[in-house]
Amino acid sequence: MARLMKAHGYLAQTFDSGAQLLSSDYRARTDCLIADVQMPGMTGPELHGRLVAAGTPIPTILITAHPDESVRSRAIQAGVLFYLTKPVSEDDLLGSVRSAVAAGEASGRRP
Repeated sequence: MARLMKAHGYLAQTFDSGAQLLSSDYRARTDCLIADVQMPGMTGPELHGRLVAAGTPIPTILITAHPDESVRSRAIQAGVLFYLTKPVSEDDLLGSVRSAVAAGEASGRRP
């Protein structure tokens, strides 16, 4: 996904875990977060919740190979913008990223 984002002009940074993102300086400069629902140590929804609780919400796209309507519903209610199912088409992912970045700009997240 990082290569796809870079190929379309986005700066992309990858992290080995949600905890690594939370402790990084990138969190305040991130316009869109793409996270898997199931990750080691912390789920994508948990990561989104921690960012919100810390006062640094990032427009979030969750991706999963194992869709679960209850997880999707809770994530959307918590403010996750998109919940995509693998395999994700490039067009769907890029459209979601464009929308997420625009939502962040509209909310005043970035000057």
